[in-house]
Amino acid sequence: MLKTQKLLPKNLAANQVVVAMQEAAVNVLSANMNVLYVVRDQGKKVWVALGATTGNMAAQNLKLLKKTVAAANDKSVAAWDVVEQALDARVMPVLDRVGLAAPAQFGVDLFGKGLHRVSAQVVELTRERRMAAKRAARKPVARKVVATRHARPAAGHGARLAA
Repeated sequence: MLKTQKLLPKNLAANQVVVAMQEAAVNVLSANMNVLYVVRDQGKKVWVALGATTGNMAAQNLKLLKKTVAAANDKSVAAWDVVEQALDARVMPVLDRVGLAAPAQFGVDLFGKGLHRVSAQVVELTRERRMAAKRAARKPVARKVVATRHARPAAGHGARLAA
């Protein structure tokens, strides 16, 4: 037998030191459990806040992207207007004097029609992408599964066992 076991009193439940140690251990355990519950609840709050912040940041980035694309589009339209004005002011009179204005104007018209066609396609693709994003954002509806009953044979289960 160990020397420490000889030193312990025979009836441990009656010992005030042992009772105090048990109470302290229970208090430490309950405090640890409370800390775990608080940490779990705070963790949930952090994840919810993080999700909301991420959603806000994504919305802000999307707005910024739209503004940037709109600004780039405006600049490209302005640049195209400058090119078109330069063609009309400088190149077309020279081609008209040489006698080549009609084919050049035809090419410019074709290019303009092609540009309008491409612009229409961009608008259509943007609309389709927006609709696809809306469809993806919707949650799928859970369908109710109905159990069907299988038809029982006319003879019954007992008739098969007897055969």
